[in-house]
Amino acid sequence: MLKVNNYTWINWAGNYSCLAENYFEPETEEQIIDIVRFAGINKKKIRVVGSGHSFTPLALSNEILVSLKNYRNLISIGQDFITCQGGMYLHELYSIMKVNNLSFPNFGVINKQTVAGALATGTHGSGLKHKSLSAQIKKIRIIQASGDILEISKDDVLKIGNKELNLWDAASISLGTLGIVTEVTLQCEPLFYLKSEESIIGFDEYLDSMDEYAKKYEYFKAWWFPHTDKVYVFKAERIPKELYLEKDKLQNYTDEQRKRDSEIDVLTAPLFIKSNEETFLIPKINAYCLDFFFTPRIRVGTSFEILVHDETVPMVVSEYGLPILDNYHKKALKEFRDTLEHSGQKIHFPIDLRYTAAESSWLSPSYQQDTFYIGMCIREYHKKEIHPSMQLFFDVMKKYRACPNWGKLSDLSKTVLDERFPKLKDFRELRNDLDPDGTFLNDFTKDIFLP
Repeated sequence: MLKVNNYTWINWAGNYSCLAENYFEPETEEQIIDIVRFAGINKKKIRVVGSGHSFTPLALSNEILVSLKNYRNLISIGQDFITCQGGMYLHELYSIMKVNNLSFPNFGVINKQTVAGALATGTHGSGLKHKSLSAQIKKIRIIQASGDILEISKDDVLKIGNKELNLWDAASISLGTLGIVTEVTLQCEPLFYLKSEESIIGFDEYLDSMDEYAKKYEYFKAWWFPHTDKVYVFKAERIPKELYLEKDKLQNYTDEQRKRDSEIDVLTAPLFIKSNEETFLIPKINAYCLDFFFTPRIRVGTSFEILVHDETVPMVVSEYGLPILDNYHKKALKEFRDTLEHSGQKIHFPIDLRYTAAESSWLSPSYQQDTFYIGMCIREYHKKEIHPSMQLFFDVMKKYRACPNWGKLSDLSKTVLDERFPKLKDFRELRNDLDPDGTFLNDFTKDIFLP
């Protein structure tokens, strides 16, 4: 097992870093248990790092940092499930699933995260028929602060005082604060095929039709290009394998479009770097990229080919989930558009617009409510300080009962979080019962989870 003292760790976006007193790369579950018990004896705090795709201080620790990069093997696979170690990267998991003709019903867009990290933060795709990736958990195995192993299945409960609390609902999205996830079993379904219609519509047309499209299409998302009136929409439906095998007859996705898609990050990264200093360029870059790269098309592919893509340009991201009831989502999006245009602030494309179905995970922004997500990014921005345009985004979202994506930047207070997440107090109580010394907390999570 690799151990390094005084180890500097930096997240993917480059906006957060820490100097850990001890850094470990365990290779066995026994070694993970030894690290946890070492922390307990020495009153040290532990955080686990994955691929660093959280844009918050979620993974930071100045005491003990654990990476599972050498603990990422496949354990077993069946007709409708896959079991792997917590450190496996999503792109590795997806490769195994594809070979075995398996899929999840939906995916987060990015495939660089670790399995445990993606589940811990509530990674989600888009479509009102589908929940977050965490909803696929059948069983999860956690090393507790005591060093004991806790295995949790869907209906497991823990009695605290007079309460019986559902462990699965707590552990399925837990921000890594219940313990170290060593093993996960995920529900799968047979590999399926999609036809994706992608086109450009006006912003007001999108506002008028967004909910209708979300109900009509199994997979629906959109990218608004700020400082333009244009929205690029993705509408995808399942098709039989027979049609997929004749995809050239269905799609109008040219070789030139494929080439441009493969080059977009290389060609645009220098533009984003320059535009952070000369912000007047951002509207021109957004308009250029929309016209050059995001031409209307019909694509046909497997679930992985249509719903997942690689992202190589570093960025910082904020995302909030909003209730669909009472049109909070439309009001928030429209106000953000109007406020942005009058503010003088400039924002890179895209504003990511997605839907998810209600679910039972306590810390999900979609807890017991269908949810619309609005996400914004600032590309090639590596500073810890919140960018003024992102603060503007925060200020608008908090007016509309918005819940933050835990892995992305936000500024909601503990009091507001308690209001937005109805089961947060129960999670806090359960978490502190399992980890009374706060072994798995850091400064960021203490502010949320200590009483």
